[in-house]
Amino acid sequence: MAKTLKTLPIQSVFIQKLKEILPPNVGLAEELADVLDISLDSAYRRIRGETDLSIDEVFQLTKKYAISIDSVFSNLGDTVTFTYTKLTDNAGNFEHYLSRILSHLKTINSFHDKRIFYVAEEVPLFFSFYSKKLIEFKLFYWQRSVLNVPDYQGKKFEYGVIPKEQVKIAQKILEEYKTIPSVEIWTNETILTATKQVEYYFDSGVFKNKDVPIELLEEFRQMIEYIRDCAETTRKDKSQPEDTYLLYNSDVVLGTNCIYVQTGESNYAYVSFNTLNSLTTNNREFCEETEHWVKNLERKSTLISGVAEKQRFQFFNRTEKHIDSAIERIKNH
Repeated sequence: MAKTLKTLPIQSVFIQKLKEILPPNVGLAEELADVLDISLDSAYRRIRGETDLSIDEVFQLTKKYAISIDSVFSNLGDTVTFTYTKLTDNAGNFEHYLSRILSHLKTINSFHDKRIFYVAEEVPLFFSFYSKKLIEFKLFYWQRSVLNVPDYQGKKFEYGVIPKEQVKIAQKILEEYKTIPSVEIWTNETILTATKQVEYYFDSGVFKNKDVPIELLEEFRQMIEYIRDCAETTRKDKSQPEDTYLLYNSDVVLGTNCIYVQTGESNYAYVSFNTLNSLTTNNREFCEETEHWVKNLERKSTLISGVAEKQRFQFFNRTEKHIDSAIERIKNH
């Protein structure tokens, strides 16, 4: 006897979730056939509920689209399943981590309706990739001091030490982020983390001379000037026809980096842990609570993009003074 959706309620819920996740221009049957390596007819039978999805097939689909099983079947409890990329002690894992970020951004960008909300305790990761020199420094810092990758222990920082492929992926990440509408919430302390990392390495003797940290701080200044311009025009790219960038200044201590993503009918939450990694879920109730928290922060923050010229000047002027102070200290050391 052929199975129907009535006898496969769990499978029908899972199929419905896939429909919500897939970009509008991607056909569900074609995608199932491609991912599961089955015929188009077999894919349709699974969609109609006439054929069971095996455990292996469910695993393949959840892995590709970062779907947590609990987000599909168990929104009634207080348990949430997250996905993440293992980073510990391995440069190969780190490259996979960067590739995963790029893949997620491309998936987000495939939707017509999308928006990223970024609660930034430190400068958003995407902007850390503003220039090749900043990319190399940030990737070196994370792998040497945060992840303790053996290849970087005891090494001094110099340009060219980071694999070219990692640099290329990081550059693509920023370019992809520029095309996605976003709302960012910063505090007056957000920029300090980036400059303190340079100062810490200078004080620790990780640079061979004063020229490199000063050069990096000047690169940070250019990055901040770019962000200031984005805030003024409310666009990450002046050629964009509509607003793609809103920046808020919060007096509330954020306590963490958190990203909340809206794509069509599906939402995602990325919660920071271990400094730069993130736990990802599309659990409906968790995402709703994250959205509530982010929107509450937004309401209590001051918009400094668009027409808020005075507030924007004061915010970025403080940042400029901090960079000037850091450069002066290094010069006089």
